[in-house]
Amino acid sequence: MLRPGLAEPSESVEAIPLLRKRRVLGIAIPLINAPILAWNVYVLSDALAAGVFTLNSFEALDVLIVIAAAVLVGVLVPWWTPVYYSSYYLEAAGFSARRFMRRDLLVPYKSLDRVELYIREPGEISDEAKKYVKESSDDLRKAGMRFVDYTNSEANIVLLLTGNRVVMVSPSKPKAFLKSLKRRAPRLRAKIVELGPRGKMVQELD
Repeated sequence: MLRPGLAEPSESVEAIPLLRKRRVLGIAIPLINAPILAWNVYVLSDALAAGVFTLNSFEALDVLIVIAAAVLVGVLVPWWTPVYYSSYYLEAAGFSARRFMRRDLLVPYKSLDRVELYIREPGEISDEAKKYVKESSDDLRKAGMRFVDYTNSEANIVLLLTGNRVVMVSPSKPKAFLKSLKRRAPRLRAKIVELGPRGKMVQELD
């Protein structure tokens, strides 16, 4: 047990493995983009050096557009879409999430409004449960909340509501994660939603 005044030690939170289709996409993006980018940079530099066309010509503009598109796809897709593995940590200052090609995220415990756990039971989720999840998500968006996705899979999703953001993460043991989180933020409100073939079960925690 910690002595008064000492902060909780940092700890790693076990995350669900990255979904296979996301991992494939994360590999495919650089494999496809890198050759396109390298070839067009070579074509442009070679043509300019040989005097085939100038930098302000329409031919150069076409090549520059392809180069810009390759760079944007290679940067923006991994930035907005979770195609690389996200790792989670409970640190002294707050909860942090990290992912390749995305800036590290830190959510101070004192800024957390509440946490919502969506846990899938084995089997197909009922239509009622799917409707509940969709309506809950729509309500948050209508309230002006912005979703930030740091998930690895849709199997278990935890929503961290802070300010006007909803941070989405996917710890492998969401209830254990909530327990550790509430130890650091005792007044944190939480909701546990278990989804399964027979519908949903909702539990509110103060």
